[in-house]
Amino acid sequence: MFGFRSQRSKEEEKAGIQFLASMLVCYPEISSLSYDPRRSTLTFEFIVRGDYPARELDAFARLLSESIETYHVLVADEEVGANIWVEEVSAEKKTVMFHVERDVMTLERDELTLIARLFTERFGKALLVDEHSLQKLEEDFATVQSELLDQMLDQVQRREFRFRMHMVGLRENDRVVVYNR
Repeated sequence: MFGFRSQRSKEEEKAGIQFLASMLVCYPEISSLSYDPRRSTLTFEFIVRGDYPARELDAFARLLSESIETYHVLVADEEVGANIWVEEVSAEKKTVMFHVERDVMTLERDELTLIARLFTERFGKALLVDEHSLQKLEEDFATVQSELLDQMLDQVQRREFRFRMHMVGLRENDRVVVYNR
């Protein structure tokens, strides 16, 4: 009524911002990501530069989807799907963006690592990767971000946090920026 928010709401907002920021810090292969609170989904964007035929990009999207499904069947004995689509960002610069949408409640840290590794192995230097990887950051900062991401993924899965706002995280001039939409 008066625009006041509860303390819990403020804490959840801060936690959501930290959650997205930690993902970007821990996974420099992710160019941007967004959270949709209505559907409880995270959408990760990966940018690839180069001249790839559409059938090759579609084949990789299928491989990625099948890999995510197989991971969850093997690790958690559950069927989990991913919505993956490819978008041409710039025809003249031959740049495409892969969108990987996942339910945040079933998202696993090792799954994120698998996704990043598949992109890196398939596209190599054509994959846009932030030069500030965990290995290049101060050891204490990298450790804190990695542990924080593990803790927050666990809390999200146990439903201790419910992010109620649409958030977007992206890289901008050597920084990670997260904002509400």
